[in-house]
Amino acid sequence: MAADDPASRDTNGDSGGSAEPPPGRRALAEAIDTLLGHLAVGTLAEASALLAPMGWGKHPSEISRYRRGRRKPPLDFVLALHEVAIERAGQDAVQISPTELCRLHAFAEAFLCPSCDPVRSENKRLREENSRLLAAQKPSDLTHSGLAGISNPDLLARPAPLPVPRDGGDRQRWARDVAAARQLAAYATRLHEGGQTGYAVAFLQDAAGALTPLESAVSIALLREGQNDLADTAIGINGRSRAESDVMRIAVELHELGLPEDAGALLRAALARVPAQT
Repeated sequence: MAADDPASRDTNGDSGGSAEPPPGRRALAEAIDTLLGHLAVGTLAEASALLAPMGWGKHPSEISRYRRGRRKPPLDFVLALHEVAIERAGQDAVQISPTELCRLHAFAEAFLCPSCDPVRSENKRLREENSRLLAAQKPSDLTHSGLAGISNPDLLARPAPLPVPRDGGDRQRWARDVAAARQLAAYATRLHEGGQTGYAVAFLQDAAGALTPLESAVSIALLREGQNDLADTAIGINGRSRAESDVMRIAVELHELGLPEDAGALLRAALARVPAQT
């Protein structure tokens, strides 16, 4: 592939500057670069157009970050790129397998900086703690009062009334998703208020690919209660990095939570990542 076109240059100030990506991230980036080469296109905008029918028509600048190891892409993006590479170059030309790509993705570091490891570990710990939180949640707490009562960051870590499935669906899964969102919002808030805004943003970036649409929507709603900057950041991250189907579901959940403006902002962020068609 030709060198990155001007639109693909990294201008968003990702943490790590020009530092070399860590080994796992670098190995994944090299595989992505190889797959992009199999597309036989001249620019990353053309590569994005080929991925768009699969729901992964990202902005060239985002693909450039994946290609250079500046950001870790969602696994589904990598597998979609592999599928398109085979369609364009043939199975024999594409030596790497989906299994190997999954392995590379699993071992790719979530963060560029070694000092972010504690944040990554905390992310894992918080998600593992969700089961314990759910077990402690009383059925009577599943009320229709939604997010009412969560009016400041200090309340994020307290048991709060949870929204419930509107269609009478799986209440346990619903409660688990909300518990995960509460923990994520609380931890991001602590990082931000402790002067570690860069780590808070990196944490939100890392968590986005692992959250369900409901978890994403509720975490945005909780952050909106007292951390508008982080809420806006979470909207941008989800709009730019999530699959189109997830973006639509998150937008629906935001509407149900009484945040139509945030739903609109999410959709605009998603549209902005797709190069304009001429």
